[in-house]
Amino acid sequence: MHNGYNQFCPIAKTSEIVAVRWMPLVLRELMADIRTFNDIQRGIPLISRAVLTARLRELEHHGIIERRKREGRQGTEYWLTPVRQCTAPDHQ
Repeated sequence: MHNGYNQFCPIAKTSEIVAVRWMPLVLRELMADIRTFNDIQRGIPLISRAVLTARLRELEHHGIIERRKREGRQGTEYWLTPVRQCTAPDHQ
């Protein structure tokens, strides 16, 4: 069995990333301007640290978030990246 829908469709491609357990809740926290790992975990108290780490790495790998050093402090913040337009190839 393979992972994913193996399609170009933007909805299918997005679902491969977003429709994974805990991912919608992680994105909810990020969209609410929650930036640090500990604050994200406080917003999702039942998620394990290992799973949260994996989800954040996956989002970063896909270019959905970026890690930034915290200004004037130690540690990292997570920021959503700007929205990119995706266009489908012409089907003629």
